[in-house]
Amino acid sequence: MKTTPALAGREELRAWRLSQVVRDTYDRSKFAGFLYLFGWAVVAWLAGAQQFAPVPTLAMAGGFLLLGVLRLRMRPPPADDVEANRRWLRHYAWVLPLAPLAWSAVQGWMLLDPRFSEQVRMVSLIATIGYATVFVNVYTTVRSFAVVGASALFLPALALLWSQPSQRALAVAMSFYALYLAGALLRTHAEYRRRLDLDLALRQQRDLYEGLSRTDALTGVHNRRHFTARLDALAQAAGQGGPGFTLLILDIDHFKHVNDRHGHAVGDACLKAIADRLQRAFPPPRALLARLGGEEFGVLFDGPEAEARQAAEAFRHALAIGLLDVEGQRLPVTVSIGVGGFDPVRHGDADGLYRAVDAALYAAKADGRDRVAVGG
Repeated sequence: MKTTPALAGREELRAWRLSQVVRDTYDRSKFAGFLYLFGWAVVAWLAGAQQFAPVPTLAMAGGFLLLGVLRLRMRPPPADDVEANRRWLRHYAWVLPLAPLAWSAVQGWMLLDPRFSEQVRMVSLIATIGYATVFVNVYTTVRSFAVVGASALFLPALALLWSQPSQRALAVAMSFYALYLAGALLRTHAEYRRRLDLDLALRQQRDLYEGLSRTDALTGVHNRRHFTARLDALAQAAGQGGPGFTLLILDIDHFKHVNDRHGHAVGDACLKAIADRLQRAFPPPRALLARLGGEEFGVLFDGPEAEARQAAEAFRHALAIGLLDVEGQRLPVTVSIGVGGFDPVRHGDADGLYRAVDAALYAAKADGRDRVAVGG
């Protein structure tokens, strides 16, 4: 099935949105895994856990360090690889909750083991609240990530507090905070989506203006500004040993007569018809077509002069032996074409090539029009 430009554009925008979610997710969480290591170091030091439980203390520290490194090393794939970005999100969905689950296990240990003082338990609960708050306010690029992470952090500790009659007041307070977290998660996720929508709209506007800045409004092909920039770049590259190219300049013969006899509407339609036929004769990516002004067109051809001249002659001949369908009328239209391959020694730069090919075009007109001439 053929992909239409509109469908291709929508797919490109979806790919950009997916890659942006992936990059935002990674950027927001790549160093956060080490926060659990820091939190464990603080509460273990306050409790003296390295004295009464040295092996579990070191094991938890090593686990948090490993999980932090694992998250940091999961760098996003290229932005234009849609499947790789989807796969990254699936893999990250398994990695992201591991540190919260490990911290939840530590929190449960501290709440159940009498060797941890009330002061240490309170510090650990504050850390748990802080980590859960970070999840719902920062990791909302994918809502399910925030839900799973915050739930893994908060719900086990809340269940343990409710199970202990002496902690009911704290359990009530944390239950109210859990409701706040749920509302905050919905709000921050909605805000992220609005920001992403705004970024996407700005991107579309930028692409639109960028396209308009290099496109001829009448014919839809490139304009002279873009053509000149591309010509300069190709000439510079060729002068440094890059690939050669050929320039063609085409002018519609006696175009003023078309406007005078049939009106400017028909003249504009004639220009669009010529541009359409030129695009078929010199299709991308081997050729770049532009309207240089008035009834003049330019082609940058990725190939030798002989091949470009042959294609130009075929185009000129097909146009000369037939009639051009324009606004319900069939008009006899011919063109004159100047052709020249770039030679850094002979032409020097893009301007030198353009002058040579433009001179060839005028020679073709002086010799009777409806012909192809090669520039020196």
